[in-house]
Amino acid sequence: MQRKWFIVILGIILIPTCVWLLYDNGENQHAQQLIKREKQLEIAEPSQSTQTREFDLAALADRGLGQPLPTEFLSSWVAEDEYWFVGYPRADVGVEIPFPPGKIAKASTNTEPVNENPGFVGPQSCRECHREKFESFIHTAHFQTSRLASPETVHGAFTEGRNEMTTREENVTFEMVQRNDQLYQRVDFYGWRFEVPMQIVFGSAKMGESYLYWHGDQLYQHNVTYLTDPDRWVNSPGYVDGDAAYARPIPARCVECHTTYADFREERNHYTPGSLILGISCERCHGPGREHVAYHQTHPDSREAKAITNPRQLTRQQQLDICGQCHSGTAPRKTTPFAFRPGDRVTDHFDMSKAHLDDNRVHTSNQLNRLSQSKCFQESEMTCADCHNPHQSERGNMRLFSQRCIQCHDAQACGMAEQIGERIVENCIDCHMPLRNTKKLRFETAAGKLFPPLRDHHVRVDELATEAYLKSIDPAPAVRK
Repeated sequence: MQRKWFIVILGIILIPTCVWLLYDNGENQHAQQLIKREKQLEIAEPSQSTQTREFDLAALADRGLGQPLPTEFLSSWVAEDEYWFVGYPRADVGVEIPFPPGKIAKASTNTEPVNENPGFVGPQSCRECHREKFESFIHTAHFQTSRLASPETVHGAFTEGRNEMTTREENVTFEMVQRNDQLYQRVDFYGWRFEVPMQIVFGSAKMGESYLYWHGDQLYQHNVTYLTDPDRWVNSPGYVDGDAAYARPIPARCVECHTTYADFREERNHYTPGSLILGISCERCHGPGREHVAYHQTHPDSREAKAITNPRQLTRQQQLDICGQCHSGTAPRKTTPFAFRPGDRVTDHFDMSKAHLDDNRVHTSNQLNRLSQSKCFQESEMTCADCHNPHQSERGNMRLFSQRCIQCHDAQACGMAEQIGERIVENCIDCHMPLRNTKKLRFETAAGKLFPPLRDHHVRVDELATEAYLKSIDPAPAVRK
């Protein structure tokens, strides 16, 4: 009996001990394997500090890894805003990323949509019957306002010497990198480096363009934006120079004004990646085209447009409301994303009482609201399409736009007609719809703040703008008469 109890007690002691030894040995082997695998990816000598080693970021990325975060760095998860903060001792700048330090952004997946597509089919479906309009429209700012990022579609330079952005903090720099056809923004933060893929472009490059990337089914904005004039990389609007912020979510209101359609999964920035129809294309003004395409494919001889909206047949206010979806400022949405249809009232979908109506702002410059303050708008039945042909790119053609002005206005009645002479018909725009800097659009750079000008759609007599225009066509001091 005593021997039996002795064996039991011995088993109680030895079995856990053996299990622990086996587990500890397995853990040590696993740790050694991880260390060995990491060392295979390192270029520098193992004795160097993690902060000063060179890492093959491309090789690490193939395995879903990034450069390990050095031990002297600080990191914490900010639960309220859903991002990781990375700091460096005594530095007043930091990194914000939605993926853990030492990892990379998750690849987007082909998940099933959560909402039924209400009939958007994309502009290619319109091409067969409307080829001439299609071939012209694809060059417009609307169509170009979002697109896949590639060496052909990104305007900023990736060549050495032009692909960098420095900051006020000499230990924080950005480099635009191209590997094959994939573009990246590479960050060097006090020696710790990471890369974020540039996957979607927002902006037609009239003023500039910003970039988005996927982290699973979430869309985020990049820290670095391209500014067309002065042709350089800068911090995105609202970003602090010296930070490396890659955790700004792209909400549905942004996607709604930069794409034709996207399946919005949930707040704040979850979408079905494969659902995006990039660019503002035909269906945002004419309505979803699935039924229209299906009907005319089965009735090729029909000359009466079915299941589609012709904006010219709508009332003036209904036409204006089509443009007002996006060109009335950043009003909060009342309904689900992409619910507006041509013929709807914009006030049924957006809370215009909270829109920024008077400011000339970065988001669309509030063109419709500014235009509505103009005497020529108030005393006529004009719509946006009277000045803008939505099917053609007319950017910068001042003479063409001025010809549309003098369809209603007598050029010789202008107060500057005698002074300017025959050239009075060449450019009404710069005098009466001036380009103006606004504090609402600010880019921070290492050298200071930039305030790019926006075209103000409030048509008026503007003496400062007139003086500037007269000097541009005649450097001699203008003499008022």
